[in-house]
Amino acid sequence: MKKIIIYSIMLCTAFSCKEAERQTDNKETPAALQDDKSYSIVSKRGSGDLLENLYTDAISKDSTLKKLDESIYRIREGKNDSLKRFDIYNGKNQDYFASAKNHVKEIQDSVLRKSLTTLLVKNLAEYNNRIAAHQKLVKSIDVKMVSLNDLELALKISTTLPLIKKYQKEKLPNKKPILNLAQKIDQAIKLADTLYKSKTQ
Repeated sequence: MKKIIIYSIMLCTAFSCKEAERQTDNKETPAALQDDKSYSIVSKRGSGDLLENLYTDAISKDSTLKKLDESIYRIREGKNDSLKRFDIYNGKNQDYFASAKNHVKEIQDSVLRKSLTTLLVKNLAEYNNRIAAHQKLVKSIDVKMVSLNDLELALKISTTLPLIKKYQKEKLPNKKPILNLAQKIDQAIKLADTLYKSKTQ
């Protein structure tokens, strides 16, 4: 009876230690790389992209990365609002000149038509000159956004690459189960071949 009790205690202790090791290991391993997680786990961003999931995990552990991520999010959210008034303003002006150009074509008097065409061309040139500084700023913002997007992608890769390299090094499964499967397949092939030959002789 004592032996059974001692054996039971040993089993419980061994199981508890193993469970503690597993929990500690899970804390160190990013959620997306834990064995009980699917490789297609969906992050808070709604992505099934493993790199995005690893980066999201890295953000949660690094206050500087988190601050940058929030800043980029606010920039993207605010970009349309910042440009909205100018876009509406420019859109109305462009619509007007396009409409006026079509209406001028309806004028039968060639002299009057030519005079109005010249007037519209002059006004359009003046308008384009007036908004030149705004358009230059908008173009510079587009260029800067491309640079920001490129740098963010580069940062995501450089941040997550060490995580996947660590996973590669520490989590390579033992090949024994694969070897066992290969042996079972060989045995099944051998048996199937033997049975087939016995049926066809």
